This record gives sequence, C-alpha cells and structure tokens, in this order.
Amino acid sequence: MYKNIAYISIFRVLRGIAGGIITIAFPYVILKDFHKSIGYLGLIYALATISAALISVFGGVIADVWHRKNAVILISLLLPLSALLLYLEPSYIVAFLSAVLGGYSATGSLMSGGVGGAIMPAVNALATDIIPKEKRVFAYSVFTFLTGISGAFGAYLMKFIPSNKEAFLVAFWVSLLGILFIIPIDSYHKKGRLDTLNSKKTIGQFSVVGFLNGFSQGLITPFLIPFFIIVYHIKKSDMASWAFLAGVLASFSPLLANILYKHFGNLKSIILTRLAGAIIILFMPLVKNLYIDLVLYSLYPSFRVLALPIQQSMMSEMIDISEMARAFSLNQISRLSASSIATALTSFLWELSFISLPFFIYTSIMFVNITLYKKFFGNQSK
Repeated sequence: MYKNIAYISIFRVLRGIAGGIITIAFPYVILKDFHKSIGYLGLIYALATISAALISVFGGVIADVWHRKNAVILISLLLPLSALLLYLEPSYIVAFLSAVLGGYSATGSLMSGGVGGAIMPAVNALATDIIPKEKRVFAYSVFTFLTGISGAFGAYLMKFIPSNKEAFLVAFWVSLLGILFIIPIDSYHKKGRLDTLNSKKTIGQFSVVGFLNGFSQGLITPFLIPFFIIVYHIKKSDMASWAFLAGVLASFSPLLANILYKHFGNLKSIILTRLAGAIIILFMPLVKNLYIDLVLYSLYPSFRVLALPIQQSMMSEMIDISEMARAFSLNQISRLSASSIATALTSFLWELSFISLPFFIYTSIMFVNITLYKKFFGNQSK
C-alpha cells in the first residue's frame, strides 16, 4: 500500500509543478506576449474548463469500467502534449488549442480542476482502491498538500525561467516524467457496469453543490492574477512571489483537515471553510489597497482547499466503490461546466468595467451553497 501511495504522491508533485508553471505563464502569454484582451483570456479559460470537464467524465467512465491505472496514464498524456505544442508554436491560436487540450481552466488547484486537473477523478478513485476508509481523510490531506506545495514551487520557478516559451518546455518534461510513476502501481478494483449507477441520488446531490462551487470559483479564481495585472499593473516577478506564498499557505492548510474533521465532522468543517472564503472574496474589491488585497489573495486559497480532503472522504464513504471514478468525474463536470459559464460571465462584466460585481455574486452564491450542504447532508454526515 505505502509503495503505491508514494508513487501517486510523486506523480501529483510533478503534475503540480507543471501546473504551477503554466498557471503563471499562460495569462502573461495571452495578455502581454500576444496583446489579447481579458475577454479573450476569459473565453479561453471558459472553453478549456468545458474541455477539462468532458475529459474528466471520459476518464471517470473508463477508470470504472475498464482499468483505473491505464485510464490515468492515457489521460495524463494530454498535459505534456499541450505544453509541447505551445513551446513548438507559440501563437495565440496554438495557445487556444493547448489550453483546451491541457485543460487550462484556472479554476484553482490541480485538485479541483485547475491546469491538468481533469485527471484527478480517476487518480482519486485509484487512491481509494488502495487506502483504507479510516485513513482517507489523512491521505487526501497529504495528497492535497503535496499538489499545492508543488504547484506553489512551480509558480515560484517562473522567477528563474527566462521566457514564457521556455516555461512550457519545462512543464512538458516535468509532467511527462510524472507519468512514469503511475506505471509500477499495483491496483485492483471492483469494476463497475456502464448501465448502472446505484448511488445516483447521492452523486446528484454532490453534483448540485459542486455546480455552485464551480460557478463561484469560475467567477473569481481565473481572474485573480489578471485582477492584479489590470487593476494594479503588478510585475510578473512580484506576482510569482505572491502566488508562491498563496500556494504554500494553501498547501499546508489541508494538513489541518484531519484535525478539523475530528472536532467538527464533515459538514461543519465544509461550512466553516466555505464561509471564511466567501468573506475574504467579499472584501477584496472593497479595500482598494494593493498589499491588503495581496494578503487576502494569499489567504483565500487556504480556505478553499481546506475542505477538499474532507469532502472527498465523505464522498468515498457514501458512494459505491465501483462507481467512485464516475462519482468524482460527474462532480467535477458539474463544477467545471458551471465554472465555464461563470468565467464567461466575468469576462463579459469585466469588459464592461464591472470589476467588483463578480466578487459580490460569488459571496451570494456561497451562502446558497452552504444552505444546500445542510439540507442534503445534514442527516447523513458525521
């Protein structure tokens, strides 16, 4: 078991580094190198999010009914391929195609469907097969930590990579190397049937709250770095440093998930972290101070990702194990499809100079989301 967990951990670290590099490099490529508008960047993010959602569902289905390890290897190849294309032909058309292929959705961390995150439902299902139920919150916490800290390290590496073009070459080699660590994993799972879904009610409930989570993230997360580029004209090297800080804080926060879970249980832990994140986002457009906003930006991802291990463990407890990959992928497609709609909405609002409005919409939606969590899972979770 521990050997397999180590292999998955290394895979996530290398994917996280590649994702962190692309997260910083890509908006600068579009906005600065190709001199495109924020609306164009938003359109790319929206379509890339839809692509990531569709890929995650495809990966989830074949992981359940065919072979989980092979499904992970197959889908994982898309990220290095996308980076290689943009390195070989750095144009805005190829950037568009690479973003769609690699899923540069910018909805947050790789864990929640950010750059290359379409693979995560299949990876989570693979991990569920080899991790006992009582250790899953801790294991998911460690995985989230490793993904986040490696993503932060990847973002920080942008300070030392001479050009955006070379950044995609580095991302190619790092993400390709990660796939080699999936090959030796020993895995066995109870294969599901394509024509049945016994946990459809529970999956549907998680998909509804996932839709609202995704919509709120799509409104804000892809635009946090552009927010500082456009509103404060921050330098790329400075933004990389703050993105590194935010990534480090977000990486360590999931290690508190097990403590939070033991004290408050699944539901209260999720509600508390979602509420804290909503309050931070509410204040970001109001303070109108670069350094206060940078501090808020640095804190926000910590609360957003803190509940991820708890939610993943809760899903694994409530859903048939033979349907796990599809459950994770259907939850992801609901989040990412909603995110793509929201990303397009924010792009439109920003083109009209309504910079603050998406932040306020985010907060309102999160309050609705918290209410639904209580309604759906109030009597089912610890």
